[in-house]
Amino acid sequence: MANALEGILDTFTSLDDNYSLLRAACRTQAARDQLAAQYSAAEAAYQKAANQVLSDDEATVAVLNTQLTSVNNQLRKAVAEMGDMSKVIGHITQALSLGAQLLAKAGI
Repeated sequence: MANALEGILDTFTSLDDNYSLLRAACRTQAARDQLAAQYSAAEAAYQKAANQVLSDDEATVAVLNTQLTSVNNQLRKAVAEMGDMSKVIGHITQALSLGAQLLAKAGI
């Protein structure tokens, strides 16, 4: 049994570790504002998930967890390549959506 909320922690950690680099790569104020809003949402999800446990034994939780792991990997790759910020922001948006679904399953 794995903790399905670890992916939420991974999303925030990845954003937190790379925030300055991501912000510098934003070409417009709108992109910087969107990144800041997503960072805040990721931090809020992180704080909700911290010290919580959600078993991935349930099929829908396992699927969401697998999808979040995949999106987090895509996010790390997009950050490493640092090409298209809209792609990076898209991955962040996906990760936040999946994380919110996991938090809802956990009743958090």
